[in-house]
Amino acid sequence: MTAHRAARPAADRLVWEAGSRLTPRDRWLLAMLAEHQVLTGAQITQLAYTNPRTAQSRLALLHGLDVLDRARHYYGPRTGPYHYTLGPTGARLLAAERGTTLADLGYRRDHLLTLLNSPRLAHLVGTNGLFTALAHTSRTLPEKEGLTAWWPETRAAAMWGQFIRPDGYGTWHTAHRRLDFHVEYDTGTEPLTRVLAKLPGYARLATASGIPSPLLIWLPTAGREAHLRARLAASSSHGAVPVVTASPTPTSPDDEPGDLAGARTVWLPLDATRRATLHQLAERYGTLTTPTHDPDDDPPGDRDAPFPRPPADQPLPHPEHTTTTTAIPGNVQSTRLRGFPGQQIIPGKAR
Repeated sequence: MTAHRAARPAADRLVWEAGSRLTPRDRWLLAMLAEHQVLTGAQITQLAYTNPRTAQSRLALLHGLDVLDRARHYYGPRTGPYHYTLGPTGARLLAAERGTTLADLGYRRDHLLTLLNSPRLAHLVGTNGLFTALAHTSRTLPEKEGLTAWWPETRAAAMWGQFIRPDGYGTWHTAHRRLDFHVEYDTGTEPLTRVLAKLPGYARLATASGIPSPLLIWLPTAGREAHLRARLAASSSHGAVPVVTASPTPTSPDDEPGDLAGARTVWLPLDATRRATLHQLAERYGTLTTPTHDPDDDPPGDRDAPFPRPPADQPLPHPEHTTTTTAIPGNVQSTRLRGFPGQQIIPGKAR
């Protein structure tokens, strides 16, 4: 028997085992990683857990089952955070759950590993971190309030690519209003003229759709934010689109990590002098919703992306009472529980 043939049954057995051990939160995480490509361990903790130790333990287990892949950068005497992507077992399970193939899912393990050593990584992780902060804050709100949609660049470009290619799109609901917004995440690596050149596209989209959705621009420093605002004040290229800027705050509350800054009172509309939270922006720029409005009735595009809050985990029932059989790509069937829908890279090791 060749090494390849011997490895295949071992991988198949891993799919069987993993499929029976995933919780609803695990399966939600697979969908989020398929949607957003990469999340750090801290981001996953903020999105789905309340205890960092619990998160670390669960992520180590999922990595050991090849449900997740992880790697981190090595900076001399110290290491960076783990970055998590879909692993081969997780991709097979997600494809089976959706009734599709790995190719249709767009999964390529080598592509994701390349991303971890790409200049794009900081931009992608930064954009995801901004939305993670908003999702984390929403976890204390009623289910249908707060961040109710989070689209990555690829999904947004598929919808509005003839006009814009934002780094992200989201919706924020209050009790009576819905705010649709686009995000441009600036890392300071390109001239401000490149940022300004994107604004006419947002103006054209607002004219074509009749909806001037606010554009939120996150900048790396207060100085760069001030320079951009001065350029914007002398330009009308954004048309009727409300432009709102923000940058990291000098200090963070003692009980909150600094990477949650995007959820605080940091957003400054171009025509305002006082900063606001996203909730306050929704009250100012959002559209009224009816008393009986249900976000499930919003356009289908909102429902295609995974909801940015995890389902509550439930105790695992005894498998002999609640098993179903799911076809796994590669002519393997996995028994799973019903309802559980220049830097050196150091691969993570199973524990």
